[in-house]
Amino acid sequence: MIHGHGDDLYRSPVEIKANFSTNVWYEADTRPLCEFLTAHLKEIFHYPEPDAGSFRKAAAAYHGVAPEQVLVGNGATELFYLIAHAFAGYRTLIPVPSFTEYEDACALFGHHVIFADRVNVAHLPEDIHLMFICNPNNPDGRVWEIEEIETLVKNDPDMVLVVDESFVHFAPEAKSAVSLLKEYPNLLVIKSMTKCYAIPGLRLGYLLGNAGMIEYIACYGHPWSVNALAIEAGKYLLENGEGGLPDAAALAVRQRKFAARIAEIPGFRPLPSGTSFFLVETDYHTPALKKYLLQEHGLLIRDASNFRGLDNHYFRINTLSDSRNRLLLEALGTLEKMKLAEYE
Repeated sequence: MIHGHGDDLYRSPVEIKANFSTNVWYEADTRPLCEFLTAHLKEIFHYPEPDAGSFRKAAAAYHGVAPEQVLVGNGATELFYLIAHAFAGYRTLIPVPSFTEYEDACALFGHHVIFADRVNVAHLPEDIHLMFICNPNNPDGRVWEIEEIETLVKNDPDMVLVVDESFVHFAPEAKSAVSLLKEYPNLLVIKSMTKCYAIPGLRLGYLLGNAGMIEYIACYGHPWSVNALAIEAGKYLLENGEGGLPDAAALAVRQRKFAARIAEIPGFRPLPSGTSFFLVETDYHTPALKKYLLQEHGLLIRDASNFRGLDNHYFRINTLSDSRNRLLLEALGTLEKMKLAEYE
């Protein structure tokens, strides 16, 4: 992991009142899953399936594809690295800003990476062999239209397009690219169980694509990468977890109100977003601002300065409950006349 991530709650020296740095669904009712896993704790005394086969079948049935079109991973991140390994040395396009693990994985396996801050889907740079996009995009919440995605795979059939849909359940306007898999063998779609079902500690994700390509990528994995409890949790959530998914439309309304309130505070300019999280451009030095909010208010934000294309005047926050959002609004409101030099 070269660049790191935002949710560094585990390193916090103070009690956190509200964690705005993580995009995990914060209102998930985890009690049914906890009860289910408690009843299945005995599974940890046996080796799990080498390829998470039973969950693979469950995911295939859920999406209406063949089990051979599914590859299960220890979170979506393992799948990014497997893809980068399978296509080592490729000429790869990554729009920026975007999730840093795409770049980290490509760097590890010798890709020639091209970064673009604006992508014309009808006219990509020449000789692109692989492309990563996140829909909706992390960190800015940009939603890719399904027509844009289809243009990418249709116009460049020799290019492999990876669509990371880790946050698709948080964006009411986002449409899954799974519907395009039957027609385009150069498309790969990554699904994460982590964010929408609030199980980041279990690490579970899966890749959907053409059976031949899935078989090829699977050669770069290793057995037992997914633990027994994660397998059981995944099957349970696909069958029973639909009602606990985020209400994306309601979240969008709350996000717009939250961003509008932040925009009223001098020195803070929220950027448009199609999902619950969004970037804020600020006149303040973000590392100092993060430290101040953590130490003085017990609030954690995502310093976005390590996203390629951004600098130390950007941070990302997720929309939480109204009461938690007010905590951040009140804290930011105290900054107009405050100097943050002591927090540098």
